Amino acid sequence: MRFDSTTKLSQSTFIKPLAAAAIAIIALGATTGANAKMLFTDTSITGLYGSDYELVPDGKLKTMTLEHASTHDWGGIFFFVDRHQGRENDSGKKFKETYGELAPKLKLATFDNSIIKQVNLAGQYEFGSNSSGFSQDNYLVGLGADLNLPIPGMKYASASLYHAFNDKDNADDQQITLTYGWEKNNFVIDGYIDYAFNSEDENVKDNIHVNPQIKYNLQKVLGLDTRLEVGMEYSYWKNKYGVDGVDQHAPSALIKYHF
Repeated sequence: MRFDSTTKLSQSTFIKPLAAAAIAIIALGATTGANAKMLFTDTSITGLYGSDYELVPDGKLKTMTLEHASTHDWGGIFFFVDRHQGRENDSGKKFKETYGELAPKLKLATFDNSIIKQVNLAGQYEFGSNSSGFSQDNYLVGLGADLNLPIPGMKYASASLYHAFNDKDNADDQQITLTYGWEKNNFVIDGYIDYAFNSEDENVKDNIHVNPQIKYNLQKVLGLDTRLEVGMEYSYWKNKYGVDGVDQHAPSALIKYHF
């Protein structure tokens, strides 16, 4: 995830359509197979309220997140959209921001009895805008692996390496993304780690964003037909947006309903 204060086009603009096309091929080709089989699907909406967010007026944010994940015999799709709302800035205008990601993957190979279950062609489209007038469209393409970690309760884990074609002029970089999900006795820990590095812009520093959610599933306690989770999210972001020395430590209260 990356935001900055510029909206210039990259010199690699001629490459970006190729990245966009690769992501579209993964997403569209994967979803149009007549014999495609869905293995898992989940859609949820999350409400968050937190403080100590850096580069945000007063450091407080309210967030609504729509999220979808599904796996299929051809690969899978992950998608989310965040809508952030913060306090007023010095000019009296409330901070608002929309950010989303579409991350399809296409299965290339599978392995039995291995820590690597599946190798994927991975794509990611990042889009967003905020009330200051900034907007972005970033395209990431790379390879990923679904992992079989021998940890009781581990539901999924993955690792991906991307090249990112970023909106900012001369600021393409690479990114490693780790995702994970663990659940036992109605306790859930899941989230992601993004490490962006090797930016073409020497002013954009390597940055790491660690974003776990720690939750308890109330479905059985309340006798519900679907999952309802409560808990917290913690956002640690060193050199946020690549800004040297801007380190975020932001806890948020969380409630998440699964459809």
